[in-house]
Amino acid sequence: VGHARSSADATDVIEAEGAYVVPGLIDLHVHVYWGVADLSIEPGPNDLARGATTIVDAGSAGANTFPGFRRYVIEPFAGRILAFLNISAAGQIDPDLGELHDLRFALVDRAVEVGRANPDLIVGLKVRVSEMLAGENGLAGLERALEAGRELGLPTMVHIGGSRAPIEEILGRLGPGDIVTHALTGWEPGIVTSGGRVVAAAHEARARGVRFDVGHGAGSFTWANAEAALADGFRPDTISSDLHRFNVDGPVHDLVTTLSKFLHLGLSLPEVIAMATTAPALAIGRSGEIGTLSVGAIADVAVLRLVEAPVDLTDSAGVTRRASARLVAATTIRAGRVVAPAGARTARDSDAE
Repeated sequence: VGHARSSADATDVIEAEGAYVVPGLIDLHVHVYWGVADLSIEPGPNDLARGATTIVDAGSAGANTFPGFRRYVIEPFAGRILAFLNISAAGQIDPDLGELHDLRFALVDRAVEVGRANPDLIVGLKVRVSEMLAGENGLAGLERALEAGRELGLPTMVHIGGSRAPIEEILGRLGPGDIVTHALTGWEPGIVTSGGRVVAAAHEARARGVRFDVGHGAGSFTWANAEAALADGFRPDTISSDLHRFNVDGPVHDLVTTLSKFLHLGLSLPEVIAMATTAPALAIGRSGEIGTLSVGAIADVAVLRLVEAPVDLTDSAGVTRRASARLVAATTIRAGRVVAPAGARTARDSDAE
């Protein structure tokens, strides 16, 4: 990103009248290790093409599988893929086969080794503490992820919901910079009680510097819990999609659809954009590099339009709300180059005809 110049000096001029020109969106939670991690989709059509210039894979790869993820998925991709490294060396292989049922997969030394070898891509550790994924090893797996994170000086992202351990025991172990994803899940124990209040441990964790991420997914965002948390004065720090093959055709679709849901909940457009740009950049230690249009930053840009028309938006519980508007991505620019839509026409194209 450079200083403002006259359009007369430009090589290309993108038609953006009536649109919002914002930093390229950052989706803090996706799954894109296609062909290896069963949940994963191929990156591109539902992220880069829809305004997300940076996506962060949330634990699809572990120490044993990350080298292939880097070589065969991350490096060839036109967008930017960063990663939370799963504390399980096997990563997420199958949705019905929990990666921490056998705690021998949680190899701290190996995770630290791979994290140190890939500091340009690995932005933290990931652990899922749900009973169906960790059995009785949820807290032990969390402790190992936190140990690896401390060794690397990186945050740990913790998938909550459906754990054996009470939410208070999980949150109590987290420190500054650690991230709770699926913060608005309907699966108990979560941070929102059945009475519609946010547990005290969540407020205490936030006061210590713990961050709370949406991670919508196929089962981790409900209108009821979102409304309850907001009414209790507890907003998420970051909005992410948890995009994978079981929700890409609904109810998630993409990050801009998830942002639209928070517009419907009453957040302002600047607030939701910040939760998908500056806030996630801060969470992964990339402030000033991405998530900003400041001079000197990488020229990742999303041109968004707010389409004011009735639209149905569905949560992970199948509850649909009728919203009055939604965000759509009109153009995506990655590192100064228009990457979506393919064959995008600029004003210069029109002038030449």
